[in-house]
Amino acid sequence: MKILQDLHEPRMDERVLLAVAAGGTRVAFARKPGFATSAAHFGVRFGSNDLRFRGAGGRAVRVPTGSAHFLEHKLFEGRDEKVFDRFSRLGADFNGGTSFATTTYHFSSAGRFAEALEVLLDFVQHPRITPERVEKEKGIIEQEVRMYEDHPGYRGIFLLHRALYHEHPVRIPPGGFVADVHRTTAEDLQACYDAFYRPEQLRLAIAGDLDPDELLGAVDRLLDAAPAAAAPAELRFAHAEPAEPAARRLTENFRITRPHAYVGWRDPSGPGLGLPLLRRRIATALALDLLFDHASPVHESLYQAGVVDDSFHASYSADADWSHVSCAGETEDPERFFRMLRESVERFAADGPPAADFERTRRASWGRIVSGAQTPNSLAGQLLHDMLDEVPPFAALDALAQLTAADVQARARELFRPERCAEALLLPEAG
Repeated sequence: MKILQDLHEPRMDERVLLAVAAGGTRVAFARKPGFATSAAHFGVRFGSNDLRFRGAGGRAVRVPTGSAHFLEHKLFEGRDEKVFDRFSRLGADFNGGTSFATTTYHFSSAGRFAEALEVLLDFVQHPRITPERVEKEKGIIEQEVRMYEDHPGYRGIFLLHRALYHEHPVRIPPGGFVADVHRTTAEDLQACYDAFYRPEQLRLAIAGDLDPDELLGAVDRLLDAAPAAAAPAELRFAHAEPAEPAARRLTENFRITRPHAYVGWRDPSGPGLGLPLLRRRIATALALDLLFDHASPVHESLYQAGVVDDSFHASYSADADWSHVSCAGETEDPERFFRMLRESVERFAADGPPAADFERTRRASWGRIVSGAQTPNSLAGQLLHDMLDEVPPFAALDALAQLTAADVQARARELFRPERCAEALLLPEAG
């Protein structure tokens, strides 16, 4: 194990060792003295958007929707015993998940950490993918996909995604479509695994009251060596998207009692990875807090006018090649909801935030970042997230400290443009 950096963050009183294993896996370790629990998060930059990529020899590969999620299920199955059973015997709390861009696996434990870590690194690096196992899992995944399809919030947000984007895979739910689940093969999943789950692409973050020398030595022994064949220089194919949304509004009838309204604004392109992605996330998050946090004047005025209620929420989603804001809520008057939200963001972009509101919101954001990394599990999760996004540990604090009210206003002007706005509407079914 080669130590790359011993990083001390005095503002949080945290120290992180950054290292690389012999096979190329990047590792971050933060010692948390006094904590009874320790945590490990293991992941890879491979998610549901990765439907086209270059496989062995640089050949183009296309896999069914939901393949990353299906592969996660297959890894959970383990080679000889289900992974959840192995962790349960050790008293470890384990889970994993697939997003648009990443797949992660993690556990926390108050004892027998070394054994649980061995399980984590073993099942992720040494899966057994066979036609029989793949066929057996299809019914389970179909049930999961159908369960999400029956949820109005899920249906509504992906209706909005289809309005915002023409071709980008972010239009497709991470679980994929039922028909694609049934046409997925062991060869598809093996191709995904071989292309992405390579040692040099895996990232591991650990936090706890552990001896660093012993831990890193054990990790080095448990991580695989680099494969003989090198990966293609570029795994992914670029997604070309027109600058404007695919539709101004999409409408669907669903089993609900009140209309569910969604409105979004899309950036014409993604920011890439690293600090550009981090800075865009932080500036946009502050703009949304200033606009729609329950304590904000804008939210209060919308609430008093009866435009929004407790169902309202706003969020920002982004990765290297896509980026958008979405707002959603239940409403009896969708047209008024859409109109007043558009007017609110356009007014904010024109006027900018008051200085006092900006500083209050920035301090609150700072507090969330610091408090969100207090436990070993939350800190390990944040370290892994940063590594997968190619962001240095704790860089969010610097980005937030450098941000000005003018930067937030500039970001709002960049994003909240009428020609980049799209709407989605779920209406109650007739009868």
